[in-house]
Amino acid sequence: MAEKDLKALCSGLIPEGFTLPEGRLLLAFSGGEDSLFLLALLSAAAPDRSAALYINHGIRSHGELEREEAINVHNASLLGIPLAIKRIAEGDVEKLARTMNIGIEAAARDLRYGILRSYACENGFDRILTAHHLDDQAETVIMRLLSSAPFYALGGIRRDDGMIYRPLLDIPKGTIRKGISKLGLKVSEDSTNSDTGYLRNSIRHRIMPMISQESRILLAHIADNVAELRKKAVILDGGDGFFLEYKREEFLSLDRLSQELTIFAAAERLGLHGRFPRKLAADIIDRIEIGSGRLLLPSISVFPNGNLFRIYPAMDRFVSGWDWNEVRIGSLCLRPEYVDSRTLIINPEIASPPVIFRSSEDGDRIHLRSGWKKVSELEKEWRVPYSAVLEDRIGVIAVFGAVFGGRDRLSSRFMDHPGVPVTLALVRE
Repeated sequence: MAEKDLKALCSGLIPEGFTLPEGRLLLAFSGGEDSLFLLALLSAAAPDRSAALYINHGIRSHGELEREEAINVHNASLLGIPLAIKRIAEGDVEKLARTMNIGIEAAARDLRYGILRSYACENGFDRILTAHHLDDQAETVIMRLLSSAPFYALGGIRRDDGMIYRPLLDIPKGTIRKGISKLGLKVSEDSTNSDTGYLRNSIRHRIMPMISQESRILLAHIADNVAELRKKAVILDGGDGFFLEYKREEFLSLDRLSQELTIFAAAERLGLHGRFPRKLAADIIDRIEIGSGRLLLPSISVFPNGNLFRIYPAMDRFVSGWDWNEVRIGSLCLRPEYVDSRTLIINPEIASPPVIFRSSEDGDRIHLRSGWKKVSELEKEWRVPYSAVLEDRIGVIAVFGAVFGGRDRLSSRFMDHPGVPVTLALVRE
């Protein structure tokens, strides 16, 4: 097919009511029917401001992935849309799934969206497009009904979700299939889509065939109506620190829906996407109403603090060698620089190597001017769930608690010593 004919055919595929957001657009492109259809629409409607990104998750056979990449490169070239390819190292998806105790699909999704957001920001894209359609919305509502999710979870997939935009959310799968048939392009097939061991695939292959198109549209309308109700809720912000902090009275003045959505939003911001049960949110709200007592969980910690309360993410144990240069642990960075008047000033000549930076542990003690102090007692005074320490062969050099809502403390043996000091701060990136 000539390029001119293909462009004309793409123009004829644009469904009624199809709209795109302003700015430069990055398509999350898998090469399947849905994303290929959206690629064709971009070719017709916004070719000069669109590009696509294909992500190889490394969880299928090398041969299948190589064939898929080749098909996708060919189709993108025919449609005149630039295509970039990113590859996740083999084993990384499985490793994340084990670490986070989540399924392979969820781990792949987390890594994929992280790569998409990073690529979009680094290359000046304003929005990321995904090819979720009306039938995907219906499947999502069914999944959430089967999981006994709270009613507001039936809001389903959001069309406009921050940087993410889903222009096909009103388009039935049947329309997409007819369009792909007209294009005559080869579609890349993901072999895992037929694996009914995944919940969504099971719903797609076993339940959706029994649901009429009218019922699918009805399910999508239910999602739209619940999403509109959700928009009326007040969701508190919590700030942008390592932990989230809220005014207790302001939180308690909200209706129950807004309280629960504030807790769910906090969990999502702290990295617990889709893995936060409603009962846990209810337990947190009960603890906030009481106004005392910590709630310590593997995934999240809640600390009432007077007329405030804080929600902390889980922090894995870590140990790292320290050579007086910058070191990063997740979103934390220990660096030798002046931050403010509370920055610790340390003379490296006093230290007895090796020097280790690690998470605090039971039994840690630091010698202050007032004498020995357990680090756990400092954390209790600060009302924080954890801290980090710097230690050498002799003992703890410093405790870093400021980034977690406490204070940074320096061992007395490093105070008042001459020499060339280093200003040392633990900060959140």
